[in-house]
Amino acid sequence: MTSPLHADALPAHDVGDAVASAGRKRRKIRFSRRWILPALIAVAYVVLQFVGKPALPPSNDGFLYARATLEVLGDTRAEAEAKAKAVFCATKADHDLRRTGLNPIALRNDRGFDREARLAACSATPPNGFNPASPRYQKIFETRPGFPVLAAPLVALFGVNAGLIATSVLFTALGGLLVHLLLRAVGASPRFAALGQALFYFTPIGWWGGYPVTEGPVLAATVGVLLGAWWLWERRMTAGAAMLAGSLVLGTAVKYSTFLVIAAALVAVVALVCLLRLPGVRHLGTAVLAGISLACLAGIAALSVRYDLPGSTETLQDTFTGHFAQSDVADPWPLLGELNANFWTVWIQEQARSPWLLLAVGLGAVAVFRHRRALGWLTLAVASTGVAAAVAHPVASEVERLMLSVWLLAVVGLPLLLQRLMKHSAVA
Repeated sequence: MTSPLHADALPAHDVGDAVASAGRKRRKIRFSRRWILPALIAVAYVVLQFVGKPALPPSNDGFLYARATLEVLGDTRAEAEAKAKAVFCATKADHDLRRTGLNPIALRNDRGFDREARLAACSATPPNGFNPASPRYQKIFETRPGFPVLAAPLVALFGVNAGLIATSVLFTALGGLLVHLLLRAVGASPRFAALGQALFYFTPIGWWGGYPVTEGPVLAATVGVLLGAWWLWERRMTAGAAMLAGSLVLGTAVKYSTFLVIAAALVAVVALVCLLRLPGVRHLGTAVLAGISLACLAGIAALSVRYDLPGSTETLQDTFTGHFAQSDVADPWPLLGELNANFWTVWIQEQARSPWLLLAVGLGAVAVFRHRRALGWLTLAVASTGVAAAVAHPVASEVERLMLSVWLLAVVGLPLLLQRLMKHSAVA
């Protein structure tokens, strides 16, 4: 007697359904296993950031983002300012205590560190004492609503400081996962894609992504732009268009000036490769890439006119007036040229003494161009926006943060380089 479970006893369509169901289960298992290592790397990054959380000093930028987030949650300006100031003062007192414990002279002379007295002194400072207090400076942050909106749920759950840090850290973790996706999309094996994800976290990108400011969401959206652009280049139309447009919209809401430059760079690179007549360039995907980037440019221009957003001239005045603490400069552009000449001379000297950035980025750039020229041009376009930001703000104390996107050449390129070298050594 034939068993009712025997395949021969099943109707043909039932056999087909059973085979298809088994195939889906196998694919789900493979998909789950494929993401175990990336998930573990992301979790490790998140845990390490919160282990290092007490080392973070307070910042005026963080104070302004905290105030804006509390307003999103329904506080009045006065209430939000008072709460944000309390968090700022508490963080400053904790940071001062930590620094005192590490300074032998301060430890000797200030063993009676009075945290409550420090808190009281900070709290007694009037709200406009948190420099820079200029309304023009504050407007720069008030025209960046994205980060406060993104941070509001976690701030409501965990409090101001922890919520802001968690938002930035989680977006940085997401950025690393997007790097993993990008490297897999361009042909990297799972282990080398995981290496690229780890590099994203453990270069200065991950360091600055742990601060309660915009670097986490900005870098995640930047990688999303690069991934969407690559998918469009490879004719993955729906996924590419959605990823590119979504990342540009998110990035514009968080920091519109950065994504204005990124969108312009993408338009420029599409025009360049068309002029160079690279093979396989002129197709619908690159047209959509250029169209979405142009739409972003037009959208930011319209918003700038409608809401009088601070532009490049206002940014230069901010730079040369100490955040508007002094009178405006009559013509800041010549000063910018002179400052750039001085700054980059010193920067090159410093890099010559410790050339790790130039070495990593240079090797990464060579690797991405050798892997695929199209990938090289796209990555270079997005990464070079970090140099553009530093040229617009050549301030030594800010340059590492401003140039974070430059590290994407190393993050994407070095895993591809190592994979190529491993293949060559295996063949030899």
